[in-house]
Amino acid sequence: MSTTASSQLCTLLDRMRWAQTAAGQERPTRPVRVHALPPTMWITPNRSVGGAKSAADGVLPAAITWTHGTIHLAGTDDENTTGWQVRAAGVKQSGFIYLAPGEATCGRPDRRMWPVHHSPVLTSREAGQALDELQEDGELARWQMLASLEDFAHRQVGSVATSIFREVADLADTEVAPDLLDAQQLEVVVTDVVYGRSGADSRILRSLDRCLDPATTRTVDPIRYLTTQIRRDLADQVRVAIGDPQVGSRVRRIARALGTGATLEDIIDRYNQVHSSDRISTTRAIRALTVAPSIESTALRHVFEARDV
Repeated sequence: MSTTASSQLCTLLDRMRWAQTAAGQERPTRPVRVHALPPTMWITPNRSVGGAKSAADGVLPAAITWTHGTIHLAGTDDENTTGWQVRAAGVKQSGFIYLAPGEATCGRPDRRMWPVHHSPVLTSREAGQALDELQEDGELARWQMLASLEDFAHRQVGSVATSIFREVADLADTEVAPDLLDAQQLEVVVTDVVYGRSGADSRILRSLDRCLDPATTRTVDPIRYLTTQIRRDLADQVRVAIGDPQVGSRVRRIARALGTGATLEDIIDRYNQVHSSDRISTTRAIRALTVAPSIESTALRHVFEARDV
């Protein structure tokens, strides 16, 4: 992902983190400064941990952990400090930043933290409004982020499905993969991943909430974390759509290793030996071996499921 695209999405995450902190702030009763400290900064990743692989222009966004959160309220003339640290992609930085009166500091630190953060003095009413606006902006950013991630999911679901279909059918890259799901079914996969079902939070919304915690992205930048999670969730949902159990790929791997002469009992016994902590039943084994939604495989599945009592 380009630095520009990553910056735009990180800005949405920044607004969400400000909103999260603003929600816990008591509204002031006297003039104060509202310091909205940067939730992320650009870093040059340490190549030894693989961080540079995801850096389009040599930098990555990294979450900053601030003492007492990303928003600080300070008195009109106070010049105090607050601590910060970054632990991401093999980079470790920490220190203190001065909070001082002045024209608001905006943007995102580039490789090095600013020495001072400025914010103007606001009346108690203006400060309360500023905190309310940070919450409102954060809620809007949440839905803007969701829309961006939905677009990404639509662009990825085809390749994710094709990869799974190749694994199921044991096809080489030079062979044409079967279309086990049509366009409408792939649309349902994306909808389930992004928005969930029956009013419950979606997987992506839960990932967004986890991403607001700097500890979640200590080894990878926040946007890479989210895009990787989306591809993983899409893969899980594609498997659900074609009736493939979670253990499906492992069952098929063992079946192929044993060869065409292996019986169903041979495959189950071998699987339970190799994966002793995850023993499988006849039903799951049959589902893993008859994933393709054809008349033949469906009939075969029903026969074996009737025996699995």
